[in-house]
Amino acid sequence: MKRIVATLALVLWPALASAQFYPDYNSITVNDFADILPDDTEAAISAQLDALRDDTGIEMTVVTLTRQETYDPDSTLEQFATGLFNHWGVGNAERNDGIMVLVLPEDRAMRLELGAGFGDGWNDVADAVVQDAFLPGFRDGDYPAGIAQGVSATIDVIARPFAANTPPPEPAAPAEGGGGLWWLSIIPLGLVALIFQGKIRLKLRKCPSCGTRGSLQIKDRTIDAATRTSKGKKERTTSCSNCDFGDTAIIMVPMLSATRSSSSSSSSSFGGGSSSGGGASGKW
Repeated sequence: MKRIVATLALVLWPALASAQFYPDYNSITVNDFADILPDDTEAAISAQLDALRDDTGIEMTVVTLTRQETYDPDSTLEQFATGLFNHWGVGNAERNDGIMVLVLPEDRAMRLELGAGFGDGWNDVADAVVQDAFLPGFRDGDYPAGIAQGVSATIDVIARPFAANTPPPEPAAPAEGGGGLWWLSIIPLGLVALIFQGKIRLKLRKCPSCGTRGSLQIKDRTIDAATRTSKGKKERTTSCSNCDFGDTAIIMVPMLSATRSSSSSSSSSFGGGSSSGGGASGKW
């Protein structure tokens, strides 16, 4: 019998050694397993994420782990984050609109993982949020501030615009000899939460008439507010400060989804969403 047990151990050990072990979540908002968040900061972030879920139906969660090696030493950070995201099932199963913030303080690494519903267009936005909102605080050793600022920026720049069916900004063609992400360098530190909203979002686009970048202005006026039983309507006026270009369009606002609006923050489990590996990573 001992020989059989020893043989089985030799056969199974390689598989066990390379197996992935994901932690179980205790909350759908914040799981501070690395114990880097004060109670008041954790409570404030949880309240933000509860409000986001109540308002939009989007499940966003923050998880801190001391190091990745404890759970999955053989995978890349990106593979580990996607695996954890899918193991927990973050987000709605049909919309796949979940968001996970993973922070590994001893690895000095983080991942902002997006659900499969976001598409590749949001990856550059996620990278801007990581670089300009999360990492400054982390580099200073202030994890609570970095996470708090990053969560707020993620909600304002990614989650709420996505829930409102706002497409991600289209990066302009790179300047000759420049990299594909040159346009992210124009984002001022501390303003990331404003970059991709309203007027500032249009700074990344050219005027269709004169071709000037940064000259477009946009104003929205609600005509009929959307409800759970009917679509809404708004008037969008776009003008250029460099020429006489002007355009007015009527935009239909989607009916408020019962799934989105009735999602209760008191739920103790995620909605079964998945990620295909989209998002952005950062190290400090």
